[in-house]
Amino acid sequence: MVSTTLAAEAAQFNFTRDLGEFVAGLDFARLSEAVRIQAVMTVLDTLGCSLAGTGVEDAERLLAAESARGGAGEAQVVGSAQRLPAEAATRVNAYQGDIFELNDLTGGHAGIAAVPTALALGEALGASGQAVLEAVVAAVEVTSRIYAAYYSDIKPFTETGMAPPGIPSTFGAAAAAARLLGLDGEGIGRAIAIAGALASWCPAEVIFGDGGTIKPMLFGAMPGSVGIMAARYAAEGLSGPPRILDSAVGFYATVARAFDPAALADDTTWHLAAPRRKLHACCGYIHSALDTVIQLRNEGVDVAGAREIRVGMPQYILPVISKPRAPTTPNEARFHAEYMLSLGAHGVDAILPEHSIGLAEWLKRPGVADLMGRVAIAADPGLAHYHHSLVEVVLADGSVVARKNLAPLGSPANPLDDAAVAAKFMRLAEPVVGSMRASALKEAIMALPEASDLKAVVALMGGR
Repeated sequence: MVSTTLAAEAAQFNFTRDLGEFVAGLDFARLSEAVRIQAVMTVLDTLGCSLAGTGVEDAERLLAAESARGGAGEAQVVGSAQRLPAEAATRVNAYQGDIFELNDLTGGHAGIAAVPTALALGEALGASGQAVLEAVVAAVEVTSRIYAAYYSDIKPFTETGMAPPGIPSTFGAAAAAARLLGLDGEGIGRAIAIAGALASWCPAEVIFGDGGTIKPMLFGAMPGSVGIMAARYAAEGLSGPPRILDSAVGFYATVARAFDPAALADDTTWHLAAPRRKLHACCGYIHSALDTVIQLRNEGVDVAGAREIRVGMPQYILPVISKPRAPTTPNEARFHAEYMLSLGAHGVDAILPEHSIGLAEWLKRPGVADLMGRVAIAADPGLAHYHHSLVEVVLADGSVVARKNLAPLGSPANPLDDAAVAAKFMRLAEPVVGSMRASALKEAIMALPEASDLKAVVALMGGR
């Protein structure tokens, strides 16, 4: 439940309405240069991730299932010649983009819901590039405000059974869709409220446990399609629970000990101006320690030959990324800290899709499986955020090399610059569409602020 003080402060606000008014008032031309640029980079980064998932067996199965449902071909499937209804295209494109755990961490995982939603519905509506970017900004900022207001007080996953980024992303996707549909502030607020009522509970077991192959639906695919549905319902006059966020039985009471109304109502902080992006194709909780292991190895420390690698992490992330046995599936591999740290110690500088798809072969490589058993991960009470870690390498002679990391590459304090994001896009897109087409697609995305429609991007993001 929220604290008495925060509950009294929250009563001054109608958060779904106020968020709706914020979204209705967005004007891309008046946003800061940093926000405008990062909106474009979010599209670029997310589309690269979606292209990377093209042709993966699970994505092909989803595409077949969505195609069998029929419906008007409103929107392009990324990396395919097929077209689907906007909601279905959103599901497929977001699923593809989440498979390899490469999509951004801004506001939890805001981009993987925001971009597929804005592109699919924007294409269906014939929207301009600027309108689509405004929708992306709306989704990322609404998602991030909702996320920032509770994250420091989040309950353990083992208490709630929920990995809640999918729920804030559903609110954000509804804001994007309602903006594209031309709803006013009151209507956008209703869409946000409806989306909260319909959002998946985002079970942690699916993401961090034995979740089968449905996991990539949770952070972007279902949030995006539910967001479009909620906006369309709101456009026809349906309403939702206006206090879904802050009531005594609302979202925040469910997932957190408390929440900060000021962060939720903050009109001065633009989360896109300080994005969180990924270099490694694995859970963001692992990146801090992984970067340290790689850095130490590159400095000449014999991490692979260590007697032991002791890793301190925040308590709340341990149950979901520290595992007692070797991973057996690609999804388990992406959320397995011991496996990823062993790869880093054995010469891997960036975790790529091949490190989870080819899990069995990587585990056979000399030393990889053996070192996993010498990685000891424990809670460090001095560490509070998943960006924080302490790595202590006990060398063969008994000496210890220790390194704390409070800012892994891709975090706001140590960001991936635009050139690195563009290079990541090309690395992911070229195998799917070829180098010339990937380069042309990159340029078309960069030109979105001036584009009268999405035709250039759509033509290039489909299959060859």
